[in-house]
Amino acid sequence: MKNVVPHYIAKIEGHGSLRIDYTTESAKMQIHEGERLFEAMLVGRNYEDGVFIPQRICGVCPTAHCMSALKALEYAMDIEVSKTTRDLRKLMLCGQMIQSHALHLFFLVVPDYLHVDSALALVDAAPDKFRMALNLKKIGDKIVEVVGGRPVHPITPQVGGFSKVPTKQQLTLLRKELEITLADGVGCVKLFASLHYPELENPTQYLSIQADNKYGFYGGLINSSTGDVFDISDYKMHIEEFVQPYSNAKFSKTKKNPMMVGSLSRLNLHSIFLNPMASEELEASGIKFPSYNSFHNNFAQAVEILHFIEEAIARIDDVLNEGLADYKQKVKAKAGVGSGAVEAPRGTLYYTYGVDDRGKITECNIITPTVQNLFNIEYDAQELLQITAGKKQAERERLLEMLIRAYDPCITCSVH
Repeated sequence: MKNVVPHYIAKIEGHGSLRIDYTTESAKMQIHEGERLFEAMLVGRNYEDGVFIPQRICGVCPTAHCMSALKALEYAMDIEVSKTTRDLRKLMLCGQMIQSHALHLFFLVVPDYLHVDSALALVDAAPDKFRMALNLKKIGDKIVEVVGGRPVHPITPQVGGFSKVPTKQQLTLLRKELEITLADGVGCVKLFASLHYPELENPTQYLSIQADNKYGFYGGLINSSTGDVFDISDYKMHIEEFVQPYSNAKFSKTKKNPMMVGSLSRLNLHSIFLNPMASEELEASGIKFPSYNSFHNNFAQAVEILHFIEEAIARIDDVLNEGLADYKQKVKAKAGVGSGAVEAPRGTLYYTYGVDDRGKITECNIITPTVQNLFNIEYDAQELLQITAGKKQAERERLLEMLIRAYDPCITCSVH
């Protein structure tokens, strides 16, 4: 057994490494961080804690955890929220997508393709790209802050709605800033369309949320590239978690096969529903979808940045047209079990909560996107080993590291 990367893999969120057997060309993705036991921690707590505590699973995608947890709790207690609440939550998720994708693409991925050590080298090597990165990250943070109260670990969302909502003036100003940032969104897609991606053709099963004639990301059904469609509440019947002895994170499979979630999956399944500018730039790129090259996940993330800037503008328009009403309601604890899911930046994020009639959490289950992707990372790594058999070991190691980074894995989420 040969440790391909003798150190932790750089430029990913958390600590992981890859081990391969050159004789059998098999790969094992090892997650070294310890289990954090959030699910057990939440049992016995008040349902309100089920919104704020699991946000601390991740500092990169806390808004997605917040939204998925809210949906599960509201299903469990049979609570229907207003359209204003839904639109503001979708707006927050737009910000979450933009801030996370911008951070990953410009600070963790671009150095691989521009042959620099870190994103800081872009300050001198490509100052225009560095400014683009900062502008996109800034607008993503601003969206979440305006609606959620702060850019990380939002505090205004609550079961049934919001404790506080932004003013019309704040939303109007935010809309103007988003309009200005559209140019950076277009530039981002053009930049990532111009990169030379390593060759890899390895079809797998792709899953994401499906909405009626829309690019789904906030509830709906789960759609699979196999043609299967199932309700979010049935996810445990289709996605099986399992333990690998060499990893502290669980893995997931569907019918004993690997699976992939995230930007590539979303574009493979629903690119027809992209917003106009994102659709136009995708067409102009010449990169065809569905794509079975996991390196294209990064290009898909760039397309989504532009898409979600457009989506954020549309959600603000809806809220301004309909007014900021019915965003808060009295909540009475009710016993039940509910499941919720949203599209987090890295893929579909599932939550299940059980609540008793006193409002105490009786059960909790969370399946994060990285848990769903780990098995497929190994599957892709093995394919990459086969097609690079004639290359030097250093080059194979470089490509394997790039492959893992392409998935944008969140290790701390995987060991929740």
